[in-house]
Amino acid sequence: MLPATCGNGDNGGIGLARPDPLLSRSMYSRLPSTYELLEALAAAPAPAPVPASVSRDSATSWAQRSGRGLWLGFVITLAATLLAAAGLAIWRLVLKHPLPPWSIRLAEALLVLSAACYAGAGLMRLPGVLAIVRNPLRWQASQMDLDSAIENSLLRRLGRIHPLQLQARQRRVALQLRLWEGMARTVGLLLALAPAALVLVSGLHPLPLQAEMKGSLLWLYAVMVVVGAAFYLYVHVQCSRPLRRLLHVLGEAAEINARLGARRTGPAPSTEPAPAQ
Repeated sequence: MLPATCGNGDNGGIGLARPDPLLSRSMYSRLPSTYELLEALAAAPAPAPVPASVSRDSATSWAQRSGRGLWLGFVITLAATLLAAAGLAIWRLVLKHPLPPWSIRLAEALLVLSAACYAGAGLMRLPGVLAIVRNPLRWQASQMDLDSAIENSLLRRLGRIHPLQLQARQRRVALQLRLWEGMARTVGLLLALAPAALVLVSGLHPLPLQAEMKGSLLWLYAVMVVVGAAFYLYVHVQCSRPLRRLLHVLGEAAEINARLGARRTGPAPSTEPAPAQ
């Protein structure tokens, strides 16, 4: 057996490094990529077994299938309506041909059909919306339980990853989160301020046909504000919120693994020599 210290050479009096059993065991565990972790957070867990006394499964599944079908029909008919309207505009404004009456009736029928599909999809979702309105706390608790089940599954998956790896990934995710949120705020602010800048420029330097452009400027300002708010909301829902959840899960996993590793390894043995008898 080699002693803990060596008196010869450059390492005289320096204790030998003791390998960390947690580090040597967990460094072989691969930390999944960030996209895999985000997919794990977005995946729904397996549904719990439903008691046999519940008899509304067929009605609920039928309502869900009908709602999805009506929503798909709304998307298809809306796309067809937009294509038909674009074709009519090109036929009338670009090609300078008169519009046949049946084409206008077709566009109107597609528009009515898309509105009917949208209203039907809303009616199919109405019982769920009413249940949420009647008892919002129960809906919120069920959503929290679902998120907790997903996060607990990911925590078990990250159980053999070293805390230093988790903390490093957590810092990278925090950096990406700041970049996404800064970009969303910047783009939203620019979209909201661009029409205001145009109004300011028109006040300093009058534009041609400025009197006729007041209504157009107001519409442009409203559209740009709505587009900026929609873009910020989209980035928040699709990017910022998943990254925040992943940041929270990585922090919890690092803390849990660090505490379990400290409990497993125990206090480091002392290297001081025993007192002489």
